[in-house]
Amino acid sequence: MRHFILIAFFLASLIGEASAQQLRVVTRDIEPFSFERDGRRVGFAVELWDNVARELKLDYSLTSVGSAKDMVAALEGKSADVAVGALSITAEREKVIDFSQPFYESGLQIVVSKKAGGLADSIGAMLRNLFTWQLAGGFAAAILVMFIISHLVWLYEHPVNEEMWPRSYLAGIGESFWWTLSIFLVGGADNKGPVGLGGRIVATIWMLASVIAVSLLTASLSAVLTVNSLTGDINGPNDLPGKEVATIGGSMSETWLQKLSTNGGAKVKLSVFPDIPACLAALKGGKVQAVVFDAPILKYYVNKLGPDDFVLVGSLFERNNYGFGLQQDSPLREKINQVLLNLNENGVTDDLKKKWFGEVN
Repeated sequence: MRHFILIAFFLASLIGEASAQQLRVVTRDIEPFSFERDGRRVGFAVELWDNVARELKLDYSLTSVGSAKDMVAALEGKSADVAVGALSITAEREKVIDFSQPFYESGLQIVVSKKAGGLADSIGAMLRNLFTWQLAGGFAAAILVMFIISHLVWLYEHPVNEEMWPRSYLAGIGESFWWTLSIFLVGGADNKGPVGLGGRIVATIWMLASVIAVSLLTASLSAVLTVNSLTGDINGPNDLPGKEVATIGGSMSETWLQKLSTNGGAKVKLSVFPDIPACLAALKGGKVQAVVFDAPILKYYVNKLGPDDFVLVGSLFERNNYGFGLQQDSPLREKINQVLLNLNENGVTDDLKKKWFGEVN
């Protein structure tokens, strides 16, 4: 009986030791980094972690939670050893947990509806972007230059061509300004032109300058009209204050949007959802005007759910990196970093990027 008890105790010790060696890995559903497909957990981050665990001969169990905040809380509370997914490395999170070295570079971006607000809003957006202080300043400068050219032409022409440029100042400047404006807008004025040497020199310079100015103006207006016909009045993070914006609750983008609302001026009207499909559904239904989240995930879902309905606007901002989350002072950190470097050098990371994103970042 005594021997039986000793054997049972020994076996229990072995089972307990094996159990203790099994890592508790926590993740969340966030395509294409970690999600369920055909009863299996797949995705870029999950498959990268599987390679790491295989190299280090680590046994692990996988548990899914609702948000990035839950993943961090699990590590902080020591109910998990590793967090795997699209987990951004931030200074705030670094205070309570550790991270592996980055394995994916990301950043925030904005998605809007291609039908953002309809014709009325599109026209309004174009008018707001056209009638700016910069445009007003350029218009004032153009008027000033036209008056200078008009005075020069009148000064040279009215002594030799009084019929077209009267000696009377007001009448002469009026005729001269009409000629200057006609040259600028249509390239000439019917039956009217300088005949003196000085007037013709000024007229030649003004004609050349007008051709260049009109070309630049046409190109600028075409760019503005093209952009606004697609994206409405949201083209970057500076356009978000005062707008209704959706993101995922507990994410870094939610924190950034909340800070944006406290920096003065118009506040962002923030709505949080459990996932990106719900955010895009709200955008398509007109409940919000934009969605802000991590760029690679937005790009993935836009291509998957509605490339004809949604469009990414602006460039990346609030750049950040993804890493594996670890408990504070985790002994696994250095080992995981070494394997991540080896996987990167051996092309495994690039192969996974091609598989899930179609290209290498």
